Amino acid sequence: MTYRLTLLTAAEAAHRREELIALCAQAFAGSPWHEPPLGAVRTVDRLLDSAARKDDFCAAAAYADDGTDHADAALLGFAAGWTDTALSGDAPLFELAELVVAPGRQGQGIGRGLHDGLLVIGSPGPAMLMTLDVPELTDRYARWGWTVVDRRRPGTEQRDYVVMRHA
Repeated sequence: MTYRLTLLTAAEAAHRREELIALCAQAFAGSPWHEPPLGAVRTVDRLLDSAARKDDFCAAAAYADDGTDHADAALLGFAAGWTDTALSGDAPLFELAELVVAPGRQGQGIGRGLHDGLLVIGSPGPAMLMTLDVPELTDRYARWGWTVVDRRRPGTEQRDYVVMRHA
């Protein structure tokens, strides 16, 4: 199956809120996340709230390129980010805030396409991300050029996370 990448503004992402929640609910229900559906709502609402406050918010969406009208095409994946100091501590760097692919579409290069596309439009230099500290995720990002720079257990989280940097 082929797919097409589309850039989304913060307003366009907000307009697609329900679609993003459905995608996140599917993707986060399984391994390694095991999140309840409410977790997808919180994730998307946090993302959209941040998007509304960030001048340099950028997002890319992957849609099925199966001949259907653009408005009816299935959302296969989504990535978003912005410049922040939350992970770096001092220097503003591009933060890859979200990367999600529908479970039935994983392993088809969609995540890598979203990742690479977002880094091209959002980050002329170094970038950072934070993800669960599990080999399934850290190994994938390491293959894509990321290195672990810190380990954290934020707030009331029960799981460990890694902060990774992409040069």
